[in-house]
Amino acid sequence: MRINSFLFCFLISALGWSQANVIFKDRNYFEAQNEAREKNKPLVVMFYANWCEHCKKMKNTVLQDTDVVLFYAQNYITVAIDAESDAGSALKQKFKNDCKVRSYPTFAYFSSKEVYWGGFSGEMKKESFIDEGTKLLQTENQLPQLKAAFEANVNNPEACLKYIASIRKAGFDATSITQRYLKTVPKENLFTELNWRIVANGINMVEAPEFQWIIDYQKEFGQAANPQRVEKKIIFTVQDNLRSAADALDTLNYRKKRVFVEKIQWRKTDSLLYKYDTQLYASVQDWKRYQQVTLEKTDTFATKDANQLIENASVYLNYIQQPDALRKAITWVDKAIALSENAEKHLVKAKLYLKLKDRTQALQAAETAKKWSEQMGWSSSESDTIIKEIKAAKL
Repeated sequence: MRINSFLFCFLISALGWSQANVIFKDRNYFEAQNEAREKNKPLVVMFYANWCEHCKKMKNTVLQDTDVVLFYAQNYITVAIDAESDAGSALKQKFKNDCKVRSYPTFAYFSSKEVYWGGFSGEMKKESFIDEGTKLLQTENQLPQLKAAFEANVNNPEACLKYIASIRKAGFDATSITQRYLKTVPKENLFTELNWRIVANGINMVEAPEFQWIIDYQKEFGQAANPQRVEKKIIFTVQDNLRSAADALDTLNYRKKRVFVEKIQWRKTDSLLYKYDTQLYASVQDWKRYQQVTLEKTDTFATKDANQLIENASVYLNYIQQPDALRKAITWVDKAIALSENAEKHLVKAKLYLKLKDRTQALQAAETAKKWSEQMGWSSSESDTIIKEIKAAKL
């Protein structure tokens, strides 16, 4: 009975402790910040979104782990903020010069006086999450000190790399920092593993002159680091620059970046140009440029991509009128069918022929679609509808 009573008391005590020490609760930021000042403890803000699966996973696992709770309850004041709420949007605006919240979750660490120490974005495992919090308790790892160390000795590669890493984690571009350091490095001393890491982490704009260095000295950097790492850096930088402009429908910025990418003259980057050219021009409905790009480059860069071939053909079906262009689209459909046949592709072909007013070929393609569906045991209703439409069309 005594043992049972002891266990009962222990469990009640532990339950009370855990309830009192839940970390990253949704609460008013300014209340949390006042608590940080009063207790002279640093503050950690978790920016999350309700739809974010990584946020949910961390909340349900890592942030409930006993070791994590103990560490953060002892060393920090914590607060969680729905980043897409009015309060969250206001807080992101408040700290826009300290850190950028571009993905979720984002954890931002501040001193008790609201000085930004550092942070990171993305889901983390228990050990890494505690390690990040531990490192940022040490002055030498905090952003103000990293900046001061770099400013005191701009030609120190270790100080530069640490500063760049912290700036990048905060969501900012580190090009200007990297350029200041590289100006202190003679060309004969440039090609080292450490300098490659600085360039790889600090240069992320295709228009930066130093990105052209990576292209021009790909062999030398490859010998200092690793040829595959250099190649991946080039591809990633091009992809990231083109995608961000294309996703934002920023045609002006896209065309500016496109000029620099086109100068590389490498099949892998040319393929990325084709991919994002077609994406952007379709999104902004610039069918003239879309047609120009696809007619010139589809047979080079998409001949083995059935999805891209059908996507191009479908755009032509809906938006392009020139007969020669439509006939070219039919050849893309034939290539897509050869790669992986299905009824939908035959129906796209039938519709293209119908648009060309070729009843015979249109009917043949639609009937092939119907036959294919029946052989697979699938409904042929769509094929039947198209067949009726073709037969009834006044061409």
